[in-house]
Amino acid sequence: MNIKARFIQYLQSKYDSWNNAESTMLLNTLISEQLISETVLELPAKALNDIQTEIAAYYQLRHWGENQLKDQYSVYNLPVPHNEGVCTSYDFHWTTENELKLIEINTNAAFLALGTELYDFHKTKSSFSTADIVDMFSNEAQLCGRALKTLTITDEDPQNQRLYIEFLLYQKIMEQRGIKTEIKDISEINSDESSDLIYNRYTDFYLNDPIKSKAIHESYLAGKINLSPNPYEYFLLADKQRMIDWQHQTDLPVPKSLLKTYDLGIAEREMIWSERKKLFFKPKNSFGSKQAYKGAAVSHKTFDDFYGPSMLAQEYAQPAEVDVLVGTEKLKMKYDLRCYAYQGKLQIVIARLYQGQTTNLKTTGGGFTIVKFI
Repeated sequence: MNIKARFIQYLQSKYDSWNNAESTMLLNTLISEQLISETVLELPAKALNDIQTEIAAYYQLRHWGENQLKDQYSVYNLPVPHNEGVCTSYDFHWTTENELKLIEINTNAAFLALGTELYDFHKTKSSFSTADIVDMFSNEAQLCGRALKTLTITDEDPQNQRLYIEFLLYQKIMEQRGIKTEIKDISEINSDESSDLIYNRYTDFYLNDPIKSKAIHESYLAGKINLSPNPYEYFLLADKQRMIDWQHQTDLPVPKSLLKTYDLGIAEREMIWSERKKLFFKPKNSFGSKQAYKGAAVSHKTFDDFYGPSMLAQEYAQPAEVDVLVGTEKLKMKYDLRCYAYQGKLQIVIARLYQGQTTNLKTTGGGFTIVKFI
C-alpha cells in the first residue's frame, strides 16, 4: 500500500464522517499521487535554529513596515485591519552550503492543516496540533472583535482548486470544535456575509480585479467582513517589493537569509543581463512559480519580453538535494522548506521535494513531507 492510500486510511480513522466508501472515492480523487512523498527529510538542528531566528527577524521588519510604509499602502485605498493573517509561510532553500535563504513569504500558504496531519500520520512528535489551528483562527476573530462561531473559507472556484481537500479538512477540524464552516466561491462573498471570519485563499491579493473582486472589495472596504489573510498582511510580508525595501532600510539588521534583489524598474538593464545566470526572475505580485524564470535558461527575447517595473531579479540560491528511492531507483531531488508561522512564531516545517526548475507536485517520489531535525 503506497503512502497516499495509507494517509487516506489515517484521515478516515480520525474523521468518522470520512470513514465510508463514498468518502474513500472522494479522497482518492482529491489527493493526487504526487501530493506527498514517502521520503522523510532529515536536517541538522542548526537549520531549525536558523529558521526560528530568521522568521523572528522578518516579523520585526513587518512591524517596521507598519510604521515606515504607510504612504505606499495608502495608494491601494484599503483599510488597515486589526488582525494579522492565518497560514503564513516563510519559504526557504537550505542551500548546498548549509545556509538558509529566503525564496519568498507567502501569506496565503496551503498545506498547514494537511502538514499538521502528516506529522501525526508519521507518528513524529510536533508541538503544533489541529487544536492550535483552531486557536489561531479564533485569535484572528478576536482581534476583529468577534468570537469565532462561524467561519467561511473562500477562493475562486474552490471545488476545482488543487488542494480543495484541505478546505474540506479545515471544515472537519473546525466543526469538531463546534464552529460552523462553509466553503464559498469568491463571487458569493458580499455585504450580507454573516461569518465571524473569512479564511481568504483568493489570490487577487489587493482585491484589484474590477469584476471578480468587486463585491468582496466593497464589503471589505465598508468593514462588513473580516478577512484572514488580508491585503495589509500581504503588503507587509508577501509583496516582493518588501524584499527590496528590507534590503535598503537601515533601521534594523538585514536578515542573513535575505537574497540580493533588484527592481527591474530601476536596475541597470545591461548589468542584469550580464549577471542573469546568477539570478532568478519573478513578478513582484504573484504566487508559486507563475511567470518565474531561472536566469541561466532565459533567452534574450524572453528577457526583453518580461523586463520592466512589474518584475524583480533575485540572487539564485542553489537548493540542496536529497536521495529519494523510487521503486529500486535512487533519484536526486531538490527541496524547499515551507515554514509556517503565526505572529512570528514557528508552527511546523514542511519540505517540498521536486525535480525541475520549481516546485511542481508532479514528480514521482516527490511532494510534501515532514522534516526531522537531528
